[in-house]
Amino acid sequence: MSVPVTVQRALSLISRREPNKVAIFWRGESLTYAQLDERSTQLAQGLLTLGLKKGDRLGVLLPNCPDYIVIAIACAKAVICMVPVNYRFTSAEVFQQIDDSGAKAMIYDQQYIEMIDQAKLSKGVIQICRGGPAPSKILEELITESSKSDLPMDAVEDDLFYLGYTSGTTGKPKGAMVTQRNRALAYHYWALEFGITSEDVSMQCGPFHHTAPFTFTLTQLFMGGQIVILDGFDAQAALKAIHQFAVTWSFMVPFMLDRVLEEKKNVEQILDLKSLKMLISGASALSTRTKDAIREQFNGLGLHEFYGATEAGVVTNLRPKDQSHKLRCVGQPIAEIEIQIRGEVGEILPQGEIGDIWLRGPTLFEGYFNAPEKTSQVKINNWCNLGDIGRVDQDGYLYLIDRRKDVIKSGGVNIYPIEIEEVILREADVQECAVVGFQDDRWGESTQAFIVTSAPIEQVTLRVQALCQEFLADYKRPRQIHGVSSLPRNANGKVLKRVLREMQT
Repeated sequence: MSVPVTVQRALSLISRREPNKVAIFWRGESLTYAQLDERSTQLAQGLLTLGLKKGDRLGVLLPNCPDYIVIAIACAKAVICMVPVNYRFTSAEVFQQIDDSGAKAMIYDQQYIEMIDQAKLSKGVIQICRGGPAPSKILEELITESSKSDLPMDAVEDDLFYLGYTSGTTGKPKGAMVTQRNRALAYHYWALEFGITSEDVSMQCGPFHHTAPFTFTLTQLFMGGQIVILDGFDAQAALKAIHQFAVTWSFMVPFMLDRVLEEKKNVEQILDLKSLKMLISGASALSTRTKDAIREQFNGLGLHEFYGATEAGVVTNLRPKDQSHKLRCVGQPIAEIEIQIRGEVGEILPQGEIGDIWLRGPTLFEGYFNAPEKTSQVKINNWCNLGDIGRVDQDGYLYLIDRRKDVIKSGGVNIYPIEIEEVILREADVQECAVVGFQDDRWGESTQAFIVTSAPIEQVTLRVQALCQEFLADYKRPRQIHGVSSLPRNANGKVLKRVLREMQT
């Protein structure tokens, strides 16, 4: 019988390499690999004593903290399926996700006691509070009172490791079923693709309930390196952490990178940032302006930009060597991933033509939990389409054009917002930009731009209009430019264009 490729095995073996090495730094505290292994084993034992069984789901509502990692490893050891919950949810949304997943238990932080109380979870859901006092079981007591003995159960490759709920920007969120094999292979592929080693120190400041920040964290631990956890994103705190812990790489979404670049000008004389050798960007398109600024301010740093999804992990990556000559590109498929561009009836399109992005690979999710009809809409014969459209050039590089739902249809012509946003961002006083389509009685939809600027909006609007007139065909130019104080985003930095479209009066 072959040795299974599982998260259980991948994350359980890490403590044997260097048990006394610090694995996690957080708030002035640290946790060694041996301590991480022991604490996760005790939690796994504790969950089983509460009555959870192999395959049961466990909701997790926590801010970034070491216990998030402890819980993940404990779930892998006990073969329990983890269900990360967004801490920015309303109580109604928490109820919906826990109810949809059928979670048997819920671990939550004490700061969310009121939210959990208002969510009115089913009486059958076991509640475990991190911190206290609380009207439920206390996580620390559950851990310290449980056995340190290794668990005898073995996971198999198709056991569920977690349900990754989509952001819910359109319709009801769906739980993507990610197996032990899916994610264990991702650790291998991501470490290989980005060159993550046991000598690296990674800083993670994105919310752990999102796939990318947490999987990058577990990838670094899988390789035996060290993790610096920030409670949340703060540009100054991030730069100070790089200096203090000699951080070698970090994953940040574009809006985080923009803030870091702004803050770096204020602290570069007092902080040593030379240890930083790699930045990885994802979740949304990185503007050419931001790329140029990163290369200028972090001379010699390796910049990666990937395209991925909860359902698939990392799909393609634009490596540092390609950043200067593959503009608006998200790179080539990483190891074991295939992509195709297909037309509306499923035909494979020639190079250069725009169509739906289909992908296939061993890190692809198994489908949506208890939703076979939704699964069948996106998966056909092991190929999957997640609603994105793009094109592939003659070298096999993918260019992400937009989300299918965000394409603007005006006068029967498709308009891709990302192209317009790139032009608008050429204006130095535009800090952020998003383009959406508003309903239009004559054209079907009209192009509208939302910009964030600290300069007088009237002057900036005139300069933006001049840029659009120079670089865009008339039918693509925004019919109106709106000045806003900020763009609505989810916790992972993606602009919520649905919210902008709802602003139409």
